Amino acid sequence: MSDKWRIKALNMKSAYGMQTVGGVITIILLLAGRAFAESSEIKSDGKEMRITTQRSLKQYHNTDAKIPDGLDNAIDDTVAFQAALGDGPGIVFVPPGFYRCGNVNIPSGVMLMGAGPATVIRSNGAKQIFNQRGNNWRMRDLVLDGEAAGDWQVEMDDPKGGWKTRKDLGCTGLLLRDCSEFQISGIIVRNFSGIGIQIERTRRSSYCRWATQGHIYDVVVSGNYIGLSFDERAEYINASMLTCQGNVIGCVINAGNVKITDSNFTNNKTGMIIEDKDNGSHGSISGCFLNHNELSLLCRNVKLGMTINNCCFFGAIRIENSVGVNIVNSIMGSGVTITGEGSNRIAGN
Repeated sequence: MSDKWRIKALNMKSAYGMQTVGGVITIILLLAGRAFAESSEIKSDGKEMRITTQRSLKQYHNTDAKIPDGLDNAIDDTVAFQAALGDGPGIVFVPPGFYRCGNVNIPSGVMLMGAGPATVIRSNGAKQIFNQRGNNWRMRDLVLDGEAAGDWQVEMDDPKGGWKTRKDLGCTGLLLRDCSEFQISGIIVRNFSGIGIQIERTRRSSYCRWATQGHIYDVVVSGNYIGLSFDERAEYINASMLTCQGNVIGCVINAGNVKITDSNFTNNKTGMIIEDKDNGSHGSISGCFLNHNELSLLCRNVKLGMTINNCCFFGAIRIENSVGVNIVNSIMGSGVTITGEGSNRIAGN
């Protein structure tokens, strides 16, 4: 490494190791540790700049000067969340514990990361815990818990079927509007009396005129009214390794150019609904299980076609007033009902 570069790590604790490879400093996060690096000071050619990179939520305070320690489930931590996220590009780590916030936005260039199922974030009373705008952000390895009460807590296998009577009260874990170049991975979104993850109109990526560069993978949505919704113009999103279970509706696709692969939609009242809004359908579903739902798949008013390939269905399939729905090379354990005008293709099953 050239002598003109001097990097002094500030407040580096046991959560990090540092090593130099080919003149490049690599900071290695050891998740087993509890501490987190706050910042680094970089000095080059006599010019100094301070870059806040990795930091912990516990380094910030709420309005009452209390540190969000994850131990008091009643404290509103919104101020600390926004301060940590707004402190420049980098990673914000949320340690194990229970936290509350509402209408929080992750800025561009920031990753919000928890400690897996040990990090649980609940609403402070707002309709959305995270209300996302903008591009180039990440969320991973945490739980969003809607705390829906009453019939929401009835087990899926209860013979009374109480979970199927849940109502949509408009509460959402993660709402995306006008976003691009985002990644959501390793999170669990559960028990929302509304939509677990709701994606509204996406915007074009800076890299490509048409693609949004939106990726969702290794995500679990359970116990919600709707698990995952691709709303109007939520286009060019790649989703894989999803688990949508125990929702009234597992997944709703109103947008075009959505691709879902290698995912499970099981034990919902309705596994998946595909229904056109502006420029809807003409997407792809492949390698998925839509099993043990009362209604596995409902295609309604699809006008621009949909390719469904190599999937497994155990539960009824209904196609209503649709054109160009292709279900091929799949296992179908129940009947298919097609109503209305339009040409669709069910072949090789």
